[in-house]
Amino acid sequence: MITRRDFLNGAALTVAAGATLGPKDLLAMGNRGPTPNLLSGDEYPPTRTGLRGSHEGSYEVAHSLAWRGEKPAHYTPLQETYDLVIVGGGISGLSAAYLYQQKAGTDKKILILDNHDDFGGHAKRNEFNSGGRTLLGVGGSVNLEAISLTDTAQGVLEEIGVDLERLDAAREPGYLLSDLDAQAGYFLNEDTYGQNRVIHGNWADAWRGGSQTRPLVHSLGLPAEQQERLIALAEGKTDLLEDLSLMETKRYIESTPYEEFLRHKAGLSSNTIQLFEPYHKVYMGFGTDSSSVAEAFLLGYPGMRSVGTVGKMGNSLWGLAKEYIQFPLFPDGNASITRMMVRKLIPGVAPGNSMEDVIDAPFDYSQLDQEGAPVRIRLNSTAVNVKNEDQAVEVAYVQNGEAYKVRAKNAILACYNGLIPHLCPEVPEEQKQNLKYGVKVPLVMTNVLLRNGASVNEAGPAQYHCPGSFHSLVTKAPPVNLGNYKQSGQGSEPLVLWMAHAPAPRRQPGQTARDVYRLGRHSLYRMPFEEYESSVKNQLTSMFGNNGFDAERDIGAITVNRWSHGYTYGYLQLFDPDWSEGQAPHELGRNPVGRISIANADSHASASVQAAIDSGARAVDEIS
Repeated sequence: MITRRDFLNGAALTVAAGATLGPKDLLAMGNRGPTPNLLSGDEYPPTRTGLRGSHEGSYEVAHSLAWRGEKPAHYTPLQETYDLVIVGGGISGLSAAYLYQQKAGTDKKILILDNHDDFGGHAKRNEFNSGGRTLLGVGGSVNLEAISLTDTAQGVLEEIGVDLERLDAAREPGYLLSDLDAQAGYFLNEDTYGQNRVIHGNWADAWRGGSQTRPLVHSLGLPAEQQERLIALAEGKTDLLEDLSLMETKRYIESTPYEEFLRHKAGLSSNTIQLFEPYHKVYMGFGTDSSSVAEAFLLGYPGMRSVGTVGKMGNSLWGLAKEYIQFPLFPDGNASITRMMVRKLIPGVAPGNSMEDVIDAPFDYSQLDQEGAPVRIRLNSTAVNVKNEDQAVEVAYVQNGEAYKVRAKNAILACYNGLIPHLCPEVPEEQKQNLKYGVKVPLVMTNVLLRNGASVNEAGPAQYHCPGSFHSLVTKAPPVNLGNYKQSGQGSEPLVLWMAHAPAPRRQPGQTARDVYRLGRHSLYRMPFEEYESSVKNQLTSMFGNNGFDAERDIGAITVNRWSHGYTYGYLQLFDPDWSEGQAPHELGRNPVGRISIANADSHASASVQAAIDSGARAVDEIS
């Protein structure tokens, strides 16, 4: 078996040639000042198509630093001094800036550095124009988990203008990414299931053993024996763990891969098991081979009724709990959250003050980095060194091949944990290992503009589970009508489709989820845009070709949001121990180092807006 070190070293050598530039290209020195954020027309970041997310120019400097320890030998010192420098312009970094202003005063000088050409981190907005109409898509961070918001997160959201009830009411009911009981289709592709077929229905009800179980399972076209086994699993005809006690059942479902349970206890075949890959792929970044039975149940997949009293109680509680779970979202996902935060920090960037008017508010990127402004956001700027020095912090960064340094009273690292040991060498070695423990989940979220949605709409509701396909979920962009933004995507109107792909391969013996995440990450860097484009066209043709879909005619634009370092790593039942309070890697890794604090969702081990905001609040408390 390849060890983790062998893999990382080999992958770095393989990918480095194509995914990074040499140090002379990246770290060239000069005497020019930092480049202002002057963007207009086709340069407006949300409207850029092609390969986005971790786009070219956003990661090469960081890879040179992390893989080969390369950083500039000299920096041009700028005559800029700040009260606070924040590395990372995502939700954590923007929240930290907002809360620092609230606590220290709006006159304090703040600089936010971000390596991308747009702010927001994973909360990216994809914007399209079709026939004079603006259509929006989600480029990364999708929705808000309203039921789990802390007082701090709730307070920040309310202060920037978010009304969760009004937002949830603006959404079309039954949307796949917001409604646990959404009506959806299953797309079964020819390669895996013998022919291209779409079957619509209430699959959530079917997998919970409801009234839809039998008719929907029979419609799948599986072998008769597999149909009966699947129905029995969902309906709970037999206790598959009858030989285990209550506590043994609990231990089993928390320590056994779902795939193993389905294969050896329920007698399901590989093709049948693959039906339960889509949500695993999109929400967890891997397949049924790497989730526990209990984790699969929480995703709504079948079997709870078939594991005795524990499962039957869980199934009943899950049915009750879903009535109280809300996942409100904006038409561009959490990008609207970051836009409202930026508008609060830099009022001149856009007009308005509500969540309704932020949707179509024009953003003037030239206002982001204005000399003399209390808050400045400097894009295309990758931090390479942060160190405590003389009762202050020196922050060095590279922008467009030029290296600079600034000073501040304090710094907050709101980038991802895995980069911090390379960015801040003075972090103690044990803390570095804790920072490196979690591996972010690689994901691809692609938005496809269709000039005419007729062929898709003719097939039924535009939301699909796609087991065995490159894109595991295909659904229309969030059907949220808010403020002046009105879109239905009905009939022959233009339509934006959201397609999600998780690149992590099947887990091999001895590997952990973190290992397959690393493998998936490097596969994304090796894949050119043309391959993503081809996968989109081929899958949509297979799904809707019989209804007249023509990829060359119907597709107006494709935006591929490639997140090699995507969701925050959340601890998993199969691979992570139960640490005592305060001893988990994310808790030990987030300790401040002098005047340098850490704020990111990684530091709370939770891929949520709440965790991002709470981490910003904690970091601000540490430096105040």
